[in-house]
Amino acid sequence: MSQVSILISSFDGYSDCWLPVCHGITKYWPDRPYPVHLMTNLKDFAHPGIQVLKVGPDRGWSQRMLTALDRLQTPYVMYFQEDYWIMAPVDTARVQEYVGLMERKGLHYIRLLAKPQPDRDFPDDPRLGIIDAAKGTYRTSVQISLWRREVLRDLLSPEENVWQFELNATERSRRYGDTFLSIKKHEGDDFHWGIRYLCTAVNAGRWFRAAKVYAQQEGLEVDFSRLPMETWWDDFKRSGRLGAAAGLVAHRVGLALRDPARALGRVGRRLARGSK
Repeated sequence: MSQVSILISSFDGYSDCWLPVCHGITKYWPDRPYPVHLMTNLKDFAHPGIQVLKVGPDRGWSQRMLTALDRLQTPYVMYFQEDYWIMAPVDTARVQEYVGLMERKGLHYIRLLAKPQPDRDFPDDPRLGIIDAAKGTYRTSVQISLWRREVLRDLLSPEENVWQFELNATERSRRYGDTFLSIKKHEGDDFHWGIRYLCTAVNAGRWFRAAKVYAQQEGLEVDFSRLPMETWWDDFKRSGRLGAAAGLVAHRVGLALRDPARALGRVGRRLARGSK
């Protein structure tokens, strides 16, 4: 039996993502040694090499995850989401080396994206770093990651959504010590030692414009009509420091127009802090 199950976290409302995520896995990881499970509520989906795992009527992200994890039998899980679309060949040997490290060193988590960077070196592998147990952030990021299944299940709280999990489970994870790792950047590349994928195709209920480019390049027919598409302004805000600064200014101006009293209160508090 395989040591690892690949779990694509999803629900029926995002079924338009299923073809691209399954296409990316089957095209760019043809020699994967692990079974792939696509989580759905009630829908079926036929794709070579993909097993549908139905979790029933939707009760939120954490409840879906708890149900799915209870049905999987492998000691490790590779976590995907339906809007993580692989863009380049996956190095199977490298992934297997990471799983071997988890087994030998008692590790619980390896994030396959260097965002954010780990806090310090991991002495047993120069490609990896430790996310500090005391002060490390996003120790439980839901980017593509290898998890010890029982630990992921332990850190889930049934009432939390995925964003709450990333923040709250980071705090809960501290009791597991320095067993949460991430790949490091290599020459400025966040994906080099992991898996290269579109991250993400959907954000806050909107398609990334890069998702449409991916579908066109891969020759996929994806229905982009059921969600709005992000604009050039959304792209610009993520483009670097200038875009981030412009986005912050726009946010503050918008706040001042919508709620002048709240905006003035913030300015007053900043001035008070600055005068101390």
